[in-house]
Formats: sequence, C-alpha cells, structure tokens
Amino acid sequence: MKRRSVLIGIGATAAGGGAIATGAFDTATAERTATVALADDASSLLSLTPLDDEYAFVDDDGELALVFDEVEGGGTGFGSNTVYEIGEVFQVSNQGTEDLGLFAEVEDGSLGDASFELTVDGETLGPDPTVELGVGEAVAVGVEIDSGEDPTDGEVAITLGIGDGPIEDPGDEPGEGPTEFVDELVFDSTASLLAADGYLPEDAVAVAAEPTAESVDEDGNGDDTSYPDDAPLPLMAVDQELPVVAFGFPFAKDDIQFGSYGNEEVLLNVLDKYAASDTVLWDEGHGQFYTLGQGEGDGHNNFESYAEENGYTLEATTELGTDLSGSAGAIVITSPSESFSGSEIDALSMFADAGGLIVLMDQSDYSDYDETDNLNALANGLDSQIRFNDNQVIDDENNDGANFAPTSTDLDTESYPELFADRDGLGLELDPSEEYEVEVVSVTDGDTVDVQFEGGQVETVRTLGHDAPETQAANERPEEWEGIDDVDTLGFWGDEATDYAQDAVPVGETVTLSFDENEGLRGNFGRLLGLIETDDGLFNENLIADGYARVYDSGLGLHDQFWEAEADARENGRGLWADSDVTATPVVGDAPVDELFVPSATAVATADGDIADDRVPVESEGGDPLVGVDADSNVALLGGPLPDENFEGGEDGPGTDPYGNYVFLANLIDAVSADGREGSVVIDGGHGQFAADYALSAEDAAYFQRYLEGFAIEFDGKNDFDDDLGRDLAEARALIVTAPDDGFGSDEVTAIEDFRDDGGAVILASAAGDDASDARDNLDALAADLGSDLRTGDAVTDDQNNLGGPANPTTTNFDADFDLFDAYGDGDDGGGGGDVYLAIDELVEAPSGDPVQDEYVSFVNQGAETVDLDGYVVYDEVDNSYTFGAVSVDPGATITLYTGTGTDTDDTVYWGRTGSAIWNNGGDTVYVENPDGTLVIEHSY
Repeated sequence: MKRRSVLIGIGATAAGGGAIATGAFDTATAERTATVALADDASSLLSLTPLDDEYAFVDDDGELALVFDEVEGGGTGFGSNTVYEIGEVFQVSNQGTEDLGLFAEVEDGSLGDASFELTVDGETLGPDPTVELGVGEAVAVGVEIDSGEDPTDGEVAITLGIGDGPIEDPGDEPGEGPTEFVDELVFDSTASLLAADGYLPEDAVAVAAEPTAESVDEDGNGDDTSYPDDAPLPLMAVDQELPVVAFGFPFAKDDIQFGSYGNEEVLLNVLDKYAASDTVLWDEGHGQFYTLGQGEGDGHNNFESYAEENGYTLEATTELGTDLSGSAGAIVITSPSESFSGSEIDALSMFADAGGLIVLMDQSDYSDYDETDNLNALANGLDSQIRFNDNQVIDDENNDGANFAPTSTDLDTESYPELFADRDGLGLELDPSEEYEVEVVSVTDGDTVDVQFEGGQVETVRTLGHDAPETQAANERPEEWEGIDDVDTLGFWGDEATDYAQDAVPVGETVTLSFDENEGLRGNFGRLLGLIETDDGLFNENLIADGYARVYDSGLGLHDQFWEAEADARENGRGLWADSDVTATPVVGDAPVDELFVPSATAVATADGDIADDRVPVESEGGDPLVGVDADSNVALLGGPLPDENFEGGEDGPGTDPYGNYVFLANLIDAVSADGREGSVVIDGGHGQFAADYALSAEDAAYFQRYLEGFAIEFDGKNDFDDDLGRDLAEARALIVTAPDDGFGSDEVTAIEDFRDDGGAVILASAAGDDASDARDNLDALAADLGSDLRTGDAVTDDQNNLGGPANPTTTNFDADFDLFDAYGDGDDGGGGGDVYLAIDELVEAPSGDPVQDEYVSFVNQGAETVDLDGYVVYDEVDNSYTFGAVSVDPGATITLYTGTGTDTDDTVYWGRTGSAIWNNGGDTVYVENPDGTLVIEHSY
C-alpha cells in the first residue's frame, strides 16, 4: 500500500510542526492556532474547507487555520485537566477520481501528558486508513484535545493522509507512465488536420474523430481536402520534428462542458510536456475571435484560471517580436483572421528552434473566413509538418448535442500517454435542487448570460423558458413568432432584448441561479439551463412579461405561468408584440390533400383488435390503417405526429411541400370537435414530449402554427391540465397529445374529459420504435380513460413510398367518404395571386458533383392556375439575384433553377454563374418576389 500525506502544522506552516509556547494550555492564553494546508503531493486529491467559523477560517496565505481563542464553556485557551471535544471543525473532500482511505498520524510527545487527536463521527482518526472517502465525498473532521495535568512547551506535527485502494497517481514513481486517462474530448465546430504533402502520418495523430464522423465542405467553396476512404480524421496532432501541437478548433474555450470532457486537462498536459517555462503567451494581435480574456469574443477565462492554479502565467500579447524574446515557454495561436508578417514568422521560428512550444488552433470553414489560410501560411513558414483543412467535421452519432460538435474517444494514449493523463480538471459539480449565488460576467443576448461561481468557474447559462429574438436576422425562424414574418423586425427586437437583459442583469451583480428538475442541468453545447433571480424578480419571466421574448415550449415546470405572462404582453402590445399582426398572416399551403406522410408510423387498432374500415380515413399504400376516428368520444388517433416540422426543408429536412399534413389535420380537428366549435388548438408538452425525438411540443410544430395562423387560429402549448395557468382548455377547439413519456394524473384526465364532454376534440398521435413503447402505453391509457376504444398498433414501414426513410410512409390511399381532403379554407393566395401557390420543391446547396454547376433550387406550383414567372426575381441574403424570363409553370409542375450555365428549357433555367455558388452550405435564405415587388417566397435553411 502506498500513502500520500497532507501535513497539518500547529502554529506554523504545513511543512512541519510548530512551537507551542509556554502556557499554551493556560486559561490566560489568548489565542492558539493550527494552520492546515495540503502538501503538494496530495493537493490534487484532497481539499480542506472550514465548517465552523468559530474555530476555522482561511488565512491570508490561503491556508486553513484552526483557532482556539474561546472554547466551550466561555474560557480562553485550554485549561489543565480538561478534555475538549470540538466536532466538525473542518471538512476533507475527495476531489480525485478513485475511492480513498483517510488516516492521521499525530506526533505530540513533546507536550508532556497533553495530547491532540482528530476525529470523524466521534471516532479517533488513527494511523491506518479507516475512513473511506468515495469520489466526490466529504467528511467532517473534529478536534479532541486532552490538556493533561502537566503540559510542557514543545511541538506538534499532525500528518493527514490517504492510502489503501486503487489510488496510484500517473507518474508518481520514477519511470512510471500514466495509468489513468481522460475518457472523451469534444471538438466544437472543428476542422481536421493534414500534413504539408497530404495525409498526416499515423504517429503524428494524437486524436482522431470517431469512425462515424465525416468531412464536409461547409462553405461550399470546394477548397477542402478529401481523405482516403475509411481514413480517420485527425483532430489533434503533434509535430514530429518541431515543438508544435495543433488542434482543429479553440480547444479549451469557456463554453466547453468541462467535467464531461477532458479538454482542459489535455491542454494543460501539453504545456507540462512541451512548454519550456511556466509563462504562456496568447496571441491576440491578428484579429482573433477566440481571445484569452472573457468578454472579447469567446474567451478562455476558465482555462486561464486553471493553468494559473497549476503554476502557469498566461499573458495576452500583440507584440510577438518583443514578447517571444522574453521568458515565455509557449505561445497559443487561435484562428487568425489577419496574416502574420515575415518578421513575426521569423520570430516564431527562432522561438521554436530554442525549444519554445507553439500551439496552433483552427476552426471550421462554416462561414468561409480566411483563418485557415493564415494559419497554413504560418505553419508553412515554420516548416511544420502539420497543416489545416478548410473543412468542417460533423458526426451525427457522437456529438455534444449537434453534429458540428463531434466528440471522440479515439485518443492515442500509447504514443502520447502524458498528454492524456487524467488529472483534476475544471468539472463543476452542481446539485439541480440547490440555488447558487453567482456573479454576472457578461450578457450575450436576451437569453444567454455568463456567470462566475464562487470557486471562480465561469459558465454560460441559457436562461430557461423563453426565447428572445436572434440578433442576427438570418438565424431567426419567423414561424415561431405569432403575427411576425419579417426577419429584420425580429433582428431589431433581438438587439432590444439584449439591451433589456444587460440592464436587468448587469455585469458584476450577484444573482441567484437555480434549475428545473424537468429540464436537467445542461442543454446543447454544454450550457447550463437556469432560472435567474434578481432583486426585481425572476428575470426569465420578466423578459417575457415586458415583451422581449416568447415562451419556449418545453417541459419547464413554470411553462404555463410564463405563457400567461406572454399572453398578457401580446394582448397589450408590449415590446415586440407591437409589431405582431396575426390577422395579416397570409394563408399558405392550403390546397386539396393529394398525399400525406406519417412520421414514425404505427398502425391504428382498437382494444379488441382490428379497426373497422368505416372508421379509417387514411391507410398506407399497403392497407395498414394510419388514422382512426372515434366520433362518439370526440377522439382521433394518428399513426404518427403529422405536424412534425423536422421534415420541413427549412429545418434541413427533405421538404413537405407536396404533402397535405397540415390541411388534413386542420380538417380532422373540425370533424372530431363539436359543430361550430372555435378557439385555439392546444398541444400537450408537459409529459416528456419536448425531450423525446418521437413526440412533439409546440416548439416542434411551428410550421403548423403558422398554417393555423393564416386562419386566425392560435396554437399554443400547455403542460398541466389540472390547474388554471396557461391556455384555458375551455376556450380551445382541440387538444393534441403526442406520445407521452409520462402518464396523466387522474385530475388531468378529469380536466381533459370535461373538455371533451364540452365538445372539444382530442387528437392522439402514436410513434413507432422500442424507445416509444412506454409512451404508446400511456397514450392507450389516456384513450381508455376518455372512453375510446382506439389503440396504437404495430409499426408501419414502406420501402418504396416514404419521406426520408421507410419508417415514414407516404400514402395517397384515402377514403373519400370522409370530408377531410379538401382545402381547409378557400385555398391560399400566395405565388401569382388567386388560388396560385408557388413554393420551394427542392434545394440542393451542397451537390456531390460540381459545387456551382450542379447546385440548384426547384419551385413547384401547388395552386390551380399556371404561374407566369416572367419578371419574378430570385435572390439570396447578400442580394445575388436572378430574374426569370418568359417562362411559366403549370399547376402541379416544377421548374428548376441551376446556379451554373446551360441552355434554358420549359422546366429548367440557368443562373449563368461560373465562379462561385449561390446557396451557402452553412445556411441561407431563398427569396422570390413577383414583378410587383411582393415577396412570395422566403425560405430559410
């Protein structure tokens, strides 16, 4: 067994015992202290914290001091012939990664017959490891002092240590290598790495992406480099000849979820392994967005504090020539938007030749910046083996909430064990049931705040329950905002919401951060999901109430309360709602239903088995019932969540324009509800739907919301049906319940029954898959409680007729006896006017072939009249424009506009570009105006 020690010095430093002055136990003694500190060899495993401020505090040197000024009984110092038992004076915590055993050795022989002991739970902490400390656990330590009859002057040394169990540290003994390593790393918006002459040799690749990752040319310029088939994509590399280490993105920026990933540990290990001194420069002289300090772009404040705690000094620099000639042992250079001069490259070369470490960090080509070119010019000037690819790495399976944030466990611990050694990192352990006092560091926008915890950790908080408009109009979805369809208006209110938030939650103010048990601690990109309380109340709700945000329809416990705040703001036209006009929303997509698609489809059955044909308006092409109607109970059951917006082209889906899901669902609602029933459509979001891929909350059906809005029908979420908050069911025409992970309580069922008995329609939606099995059971239970015999059935697939895969069958197999397939209204007036409706049919912005010649967008006429396109203008977000000539498109027909060159035909036309593509792979908007200047299409993706 190996033991590591922590020394507790009495009245002195932690390095040894301190003198106890004459009269130490005399009642006249005013004060005696014991200074407690962690020895270097165990500082990474244990922490000490004062518990009783009468006896323990942290002194000016940062050490824990035990003070015996006034002891129990009101006296000062310690009297003779007395035993003093002081419980829970300080706390010992295991902040390592293995279970530990705690022991104490006390050398107090020079004090005569006086004695000192440490206790845990009243039991003496002896020389053998008898107290177990699990990972993250802590114990309270007390002090027992027996002053004896004849205490003498002398010294006391108490050794607090750990041992027993699997506690070997990496590299503790000479010649030992690490035995424990970090588990996983994250690479958020990363490029991959190359060699000067192609693919990096295997021994230079320290981290590769998982096999599920792929390289994409996100900016569409065709300037990325492809990799051999099945070759891993390098994300971190070590130059085999120069002290150069490279990463595909800024590897330890503040918004990384430290604790879940070991990025900060690896970067610190790189410094430990290769830095020539403990001074690290951080280049900020070349237009970097990813700077060192917080508040200047994406900072590295957390890593800076972490490195300084581990003995490093990090300094920002804009003068490479001067600062590199000093005492620096390393320099970090993140993606530079300005190039390096020849003299700067020479200075960096001399620095590397002298043993100085150069850390280079790229970023993905998402927005076609020129950082990669600048970084490659620098690498070339250094004669480094490493180069950077002008690409983006995505991974649909292994990621941190989005495919552009791939994660990897493919770490070369055999070649680079020291770089991946597990060590104490920045992981912040939070209890979602607790509240935390935090300091506001910065406010990015209306729903994003950076805060600093007591221990110095800076975290990004996505404030829960609301969504403020994006400050960049191109990033906004108008469909989510009732009565607003202008992205520029939303961009304006995004700036206003930011100003509001910065005033309401000012930098430097201490606020209370809490969490919601339904939401979890973290969301996408590792951000905390929090509620912020200020002196003026709950910021999250105030932002909504004052009209600077909408309710974000999630499983939040306060959702319905927040919705009431939004409803009041909308009714009174506060903030952004002053620009909302639901009555002006045009009718779009309202046409006869020719075809439907059913996402994640199951069949519809009854409690007794098969369902009668006269209750089935829609079947699959193979004859499986996909919709069932129980008119007697005002209940219908869908085989899948028909209004799922994930299939919309604007959401990177395959596109839904040919399908009449919204029209059919609106007709079904009216057919199932009582004659003449009006009011809103409510969708359930309080039973786990928001967090389930197979179910919907209102947040997942914004396009259906916009469709209903064209008929002045409101669409809102409600989470709890047995209270008076949120949307009033009594005023609704329909309730939609998609596969609920959580069952309904009896009071909720009663409320839904009352709604149904009053003539409201209840639309239930199933979902296939083993992961939705319990949700289907809950859906069937609700149907039974409502007195309906409708039940969910087996999965339905179709290999030939589907949208995006066999699990989502398409069908034209309708029963015309049901009045569900006509346009809901009188048809819409988009496109060329009257009953004409022009829409995006398909957009290929990243073709597999030539990025210009093979790029295209096609339009479909969904109306009943031919559209004369002569004079129609197509343009993008930066005003590249194309004007149609004398060409038209018949009802149901399509016309395709290719970006490249060619000869126009009746159904194919060419923009005529030869230099670069039009439609940005990273996202863009297709605008179409008719000759009168009226915007008839606005399609963002």
